[in-house]
Amino acid sequence: PVIRRSLPWLLLAGVAVAAAPDPRGWSRGTVASGTQGIVEGVKEFPVVPFPKVVADQVHGKTLLVYFSPTCPHCRKVAAELQALHLRLEPEGAGVVGISSGTAEAADLEEFQRTFGITFPVIHDTTGEVAAAMAARSTPSAMLVTPAPGKGAEKGKLQVRDVWYPYLPGWDALVEARVLGDVWKVFRPGEYLGNNTCAACHVEEQASWGLTFHSVAWHTLQQKEATAQDECVGCHVTGKGQPTGWGSGATTPLADVGCEACHGPGGPHDGERVDAKTVCVGCHDAEHSIAFSVEKGLPALDHFAAGHLSDAERDQRRAALWEGEAPRELLAFPEGANVGSAKCRACHAVEYDQWADSPHARGMDSLRQEGHDDPACVRCHATAKTSGPPPTEVKGFDTFGGVGCESCHGPGEKHVAAGGGKDNIQGLGASCPVCVVEALCTSCHTPKWSPDWKLDPALEAVRHVARP
Repeated sequence: PVIRRSLPWLLLAGVAVAAAPDPRGWSRGTVASGTQGIVEGVKEFPVVPFPKVVADQVHGKTLLVYFSPTCPHCRKVAAELQALHLRLEPEGAGVVGISSGTAEAADLEEFQRTFGITFPVIHDTTGEVAAAMAARSTPSAMLVTPAPGKGAEKGKLQVRDVWYPYLPGWDALVEARVLGDVWKVFRPGEYLGNNTCAACHVEEQASWGLTFHSVAWHTLQQKEATAQDECVGCHVTGKGQPTGWGSGATTPLADVGCEACHGPGGPHDGERVDAKTVCVGCHDAEHSIAFSVEKGLPALDHFAAGHLSDAERDQRRAALWEGEAPRELLAFPEGANVGSAKCRACHAVEYDQWADSPHARGMDSLRQEGHDDPACVRCHATAKTSGPPPTEVKGFDTFGGVGCESCHGPGEKHVAAGGGKDNIQGLGASCPVCVVEALCTSCHTPKWSPDWKLDPALEAVRHVARP
């Protein structure tokens, strides 16, 4: 388990719906309350005796990292630790690696070569260093300094902080501890990535992992669209900005991370941002059906994970990754559905094509035991009213199948106005494919439609004149 200490937060993570005086009394350019506590860390850690081979390497603030060269978690943070060491060296600080005693010499050499490790590495063949650190897993990290007074002569080190286990992105917290100035870490205008934010904002990061923002890059990979420049910008963080997203999924700026909304490094100077101006950069009328900030913000609850067990979090995360998670934001605005028969008066050709499709007979393909389950019926019939899905079967028109309004939204205003393009959702040739696919896959998920493919499915329901 992660050791979570009580840390003052740099900032309550949240986006203001409207710009207003900050209730915390901050003003632009001031350091967030509690920052000094984060920089100073915990003060009651003990003085610990270490083997001489380690104590001899500690001349100032030093991060001891216990690792295994074949451990995948250790390999994931190796480049980060090397970069941290290079930043700390000019300050008289640095990193010292402690390799587990069971590691093979060849594996250790490969690790150092692969990641260009220049910081000292001690092979703990006797296990004495691991015992002194009380390390039980890899990677684990301990920030130490020479013990005050005569303690340093006896090989004792003053423990300043511990990270058991050490997680990606925590280099920023280590650097803040060492440098004593958080602004040397959170440099204005520089993107750092979600893992860095998570060094302090643990709960917010866990909750972000339950949002569609956290799988934005993955969705592009699934569609083989990572080379489509017009799409990438809204599936990563800071594209086109200095220190922003570059290329590839290995960057810490893949997905729509904290800094995509809060700005590079987060709004640690107390500047508040109008959410409406942030969200619509990607969630515009063309790419997000019926989107509104008021509807979207609850889906980004920064503390949604707090009441969930680890198993529930894993289940929610898996549903996102596998494309099975519900998509509440796709709900059309509330309004009465008039039924496909009403559409026929003006759209006779389209109606006939729909009537000849499996959509028109949606309930026929639903197993009998699902006829009483609204969660099943919602993908086999059209709700009588658009908006959040009905919680009872009587809220659906079970005789109308998956009708026109399941895809185009409520027809009440469209019919009352005698037509028009601004009161119904058009899905014509100019509509981005990703929008159409998002609608389709709200029901045609890998679990329920494993053989479903977008292109042939669109051909089957496309509204065009047939020979």
